[in-house]
Amino acid sequence: MLKLSANISLLFGERPFLERFQAAAQAGFTAVEAMYPYDQRIEDMARELRAHGLTQSVINLPPGNAAAAEKGLAALPGRERDFDASLELGLAYAQGLQCKRVHLLTGNLPDGMTLQDVRPLLARNVERAVRHFEPHGIVVLLEPLSLQMLPRYSLPRVEDAIALIQDIGSPFLRLQLDLYHTQMEQGNLAALIERHLPHIDYVQIAGVPGRHEPTVGEINYAYLLDLLQRHGFQGWVGCEYIPAGDTLQGLRWARDWGLLPQRRPRDQGVQA
Repeated sequence: MLKLSANISLLFGERPFLERFQAAAQAGFTAVEAMYPYDQRIEDMARELRAHGLTQSVINLPPGNAAAAEKGLAALPGRERDFDASLELGLAYAQGLQCKRVHLLTGNLPDGMTLQDVRPLLARNVERAVRHFEPHGIVVLLEPLSLQMLPRYSLPRVEDAIALIQDIGSPFLRLQLDLYHTQMEQGNLAALIERHLPHIDYVQIAGVPGRHEPTVGEINYAYLLDLLQRHGFQGWVGCEYIPAGDTLQGLRWARDWGLLPQRRPRDQGVQA
């Protein structure tokens, strides 16, 4: 059976962040993911993970200057020191949370530059990140992000991420396939899954358009998740969507598809 992870940066937003771990566990999740947990204390998050028997499945590495809308530093010339500092901070959180996967955002392209212009720098920085995390048994993930959401992102297509992964050639560099972003950027999801399955370590899901539950919109997730299961996919499937209403009610799809346990009678009183 596929393994679901709750993105607690988006799900259970009815609760304060640290209470979302308990809410995820009560809903039947065994893992959580978080986008940017760096405003939280490591020890507080680690305590909640232990208390509720949860795995931290992935975190994003620090993206740079959020006020300047930076989405990673790996493609930015002259930011090597900041990039190294982001790796150090990300490693501290990953180790403290016993998290074995980190998503490396590659960043927006500098004005007037193309991916080809920055690719040598990008490849060096990605390889440096892999060398930084590999001794600790932590996998670095690359995730293509749609230009519809991030018009200057340096890595919008799956093929560009795969090329970097193949060039660097480390088992500690894998693909995080966000089917929401991939559908908006290039579509052809089933074929991409089958073509690149050996490189796919992590999958994320959300409905297109709207980024709500995966039962809403143009993507046939029942088919795609069954495809992953038939191919024996062993990685996490991250529920990285914005609930259209109450989180628990919106998770009915996962219970109906047998991916989360049916709610027990005592759970009915639990408020999300």
